[in-house]
Amino acid sequence: MARLSEEVGEVAEEIRGNGEDGNLIKELSDVFIISTCLANQYCVNLDEEFANMGYGSNTNKLYDSIPECCDITESFLDVSVQLSKISRILNHYEGDKVRKKGESASRVSTEIAKLHVLLVSISKSLKGDLFEEVDQVLQKSLSRDKGRFGYFQDPTTSLTIQRFKKVAEKTSCIFSSKSKIWGSYSFIESMSLEENLEKNLKLLERFNRVAPFEGLDGFVIEAYGKGYGDTLENLSYTLKRVLKYLSDNDPAKAHCMNQNILKPDWRFSFGDQTFFITTFAPCYPEKHPRYSYNPFSTFIFLQPEFSFDHHGIHSGNAKRESIKGIIRKKFRENGSEYNIDLVRQPLEAYKYIKPINLDDAPVKWWEKEVVQMM
Repeated sequence: MARLSEEVGEVAEEIRGNGEDGNLIKELSDVFIISTCLANQYCVNLDEEFANMGYGSNTNKLYDSIPECCDITESFLDVSVQLSKISRILNHYEGDKVRKKGESASRVSTEIAKLHVLLVSISKSLKGDLFEEVDQVLQKSLSRDKGRFGYFQDPTTSLTIQRFKKVAEKTSCIFSSKSKIWGSYSFIESMSLEENLEKNLKLLERFNRVAPFEGLDGFVIEAYGKGYGDTLENLSYTLKRVLKYLSDNDPAKAHCMNQNILKPDWRFSFGDQTFFITTFAPCYPEKHPRYSYNPFSTFIFLQPEFSFDHHGIHSGNAKRESIKGIIRKKFRENGSEYNIDLVRQPLEAYKYIKPINLDDAPVKWWEKEVVQMM
């Protein structure tokens, strides 16, 4: 955000100094690039946002559909307003600023899209092509800026996410290709599972603040190492350890793992969110819907329950069963059918770990004693 503010200030300097139009377009391109990087950190689909605003959703159509501005100074004031709105939202997400009662729930995705429309509009009034300038700046930056900036782990590009992509690509779930997922920090094998989880507590709290507004679909935790998911028993140990640790460190102090897991209304919760849990591990055969596609990767996927609303499979949607039927058919056609009776039974905890075989008994992972510490 500081980088974005810096670049907007440089745009102001160009306007105030009556600099050459080419220099101004270059500064506008820097604002465009930095704000796009910011959007990527929140899994923003800008094409979707532009389409919702009535503009074209690809580069050429977007450029053609946005009119040029009438007054550059006035438009820059609008850019400043957008910068302020984005800053306010990020203060809610990343800082200690709490939303006021009744304050509208703005999204960073919408405000960055509006900022981009303004940038294109200003560049068109200067008879320049913002996107051509962006391409040139990026090409130059590839060599100039390599190694220039420090590396910080990003939950949208972490090693966990890179490994989990194979699962998302291979699954028969019709929503996976467009899902917005954050991943845990890279697993350090010399540390225990609990020590790795400790590193991610603040990140998961951050996910809870961002996810409802930006429509994030899940947070995936990776336990990397052969002993975490090479057998169904080890997978059960791992899941219990992960959920128990998160429950013990729950900022909302609900401590759901200390409650009666076998009650029909029991849900796993952390902070102010309830989650559905899905596990993927190497102990499953390759055609199994829960196979992890890596002999050392065990994934625990936390899906906030509001995500089901976004995809139309919540209990209030009349088309819910039809959508679920399409999903089941897709899995069946790909040779990875799952037990419908297990899905329909009322106890949530039974659904977290799938049995190896279709007709095997449900896995009572919560009964496993943790006898192996890694």
